[in-house]
Amino acid sequence: MKKWIISLLTIVFILLVGATGHAQPTELMEAFSLHITVHENNIEYEWEYDSPSDYQYTEGNQVIKGEEAKQKVEKMVEHLDFSEGSEVEQMVKVLKERYFPNLERLDIRYMNGDSKLYTWVWEE
Repeated sequence: MKKWIISLLTIVFILLVGATGHAQPTELMEAFSLHITVHENNIEYEWEYDSPSDYQYTEGNQVIKGEEAKQKVEKMVEHLDFSEGSEVEQMVKVLKERYFPNLERLDIRYMNGDSKLYTWVWEE
């Protein structure tokens, strides 16, 4: 009985740690639509997601769809917070530090599962 309880507690602990392992409160599965556009050095980058499983990544004239685009979208989403109180300046700071030191413009359109649209726009 003691081993069973220890095993059960271990499983619960692993599930709790796994559930809180993501830093972002918003996951793509909660989103209905996401469109992120970045301009840097005259190049436009776009990350797009439309529920339930349509992903697209664009860099200049190159368009990527499918699994590779999904990975790029998910990687970008890991670093940004799309909650109601999010500030565009914080998103710009993160993007400049991690990927785009010469960021010129940022445009984010996020629609959650309740069809509530959030928009963040920043231009240097």
